[in-house]
Amino acid sequence: MPGQAAERIEGLYAWRAILMLGGLLLHATMGREDYPPFVAINIVSGSFRMGTFFMIAGLLSGFALMRHPSPHAWLRRRLLQLGIPTVFALLVICPAIGALTTIRSPASVPPFSMYHLWFMMTLIAYSLLAYLVHRADRHWPVFRYVEQRSPVARVRQSIVLLGTGTASFVLTIATLRMLAGLTGPVASLMRQVPLMIGYTPVFLLGLAAARIPTLRRILIARVRMPMLVLIGTVVAHLLWRSILRLEVAATLAGSIDDLLLAASAAWCPPAAAALILRSASAIRHVPPLLRRLSDASLTMYILHYPIIAALKVMVLPWHWHPLVEWAASVIVGGAMSYIAHVHIVERSRFTALLLNGRLPARPQATIRLPVTAQV
Repeated sequence: MPGQAAERIEGLYAWRAILMLGGLLLHATMGREDYPPFVAINIVSGSFRMGTFFMIAGLLSGFALMRHPSPHAWLRRRLLQLGIPTVFALLVICPAIGALTTIRSPASVPPFSMYHLWFMMTLIAYSLLAYLVHRADRHWPVFRYVEQRSPVARVRQSIVLLGTGTASFVLTIATLRMLAGLTGPVASLMRQVPLMIGYTPVFLLGLAAARIPTLRRILIARVRMPMLVLIGTVVAHLLWRSILRLEVAATLAGSIDDLLLAASAAWCPPAAAALILRSASAIRHVPPLLRRLSDASLTMYILHYPIIAALKVMVLPWHWHPLVEWAASVIVGGAMSYIAHVHIVERSRFTALLLNGRLPARPQATIRLPVTAQV
């Protein structure tokens, strides 16, 4: 039965760090997004990275809720761990990024933006959703019912992956349509909302996979279907960008670009997550370096963006080649944010709370024995 014993898949923590730190490769393209190699980086990242991360987050949330004796206490601690760094970053780091990017390209900077912090806001919302689903399952045991019915219904991997992708695509397109009339600062703030809503089925798939072992086995059963989805996406983008796009008017081409990106962001994450979950299940030991990077990944994710923005402002007068600027941004952004974690966050409870969401350790209860019973 689901929920009787929560598993710990060690490899997921390594993959979570890899996906989060992949933001370095993406954000290092800042200001040069139209450069062809960087277009490819943005397409690859947008196609699977964050969606896959959210599915892993759903899986880990499901395991944590099963292990924790009090779901309410888990939610309270989770909101503090995510909320404190988010509030600090929104009040301090985002205005700093805005000031730096205004220096580099003043015409393209919105009045206010969440920048990379939108994923933190999404994790907070998904944590609330996970708690609500967990509490609802106590009254209506849907997970147990699905676990019992899955062998009888002969649920296929293709149905799970394509069904999740379809739900994500529909939600993303519907949200885009609803927000299409917004303009100005409000439109800037709401820019990532379609993704936040569209990734919800992917997160719920991860949450369900944690609670339903049969579903987890179905997801990792084969590699052919996930690979077909990912290869098909690559072929579609190559055909469109290299051949078909040249024959279409510029206005229509932009709309098809957006539609193809939305489709990729919907169908690729479940497929990539299935392969990653299969890989993570085979990992028995995470190398120490990767474990340290996993521990530092939240700090690095929060800090790397302003570091990269500052570097790009500094090198602006020198007119570096885009690839040189990108490589320097990745190296400096990654190294400095990791050094900040090791030498600042790890040595201060206050900065650990602000930048890593690390709450003070709970005091251990002490039992005082009667004097006559002490040895």
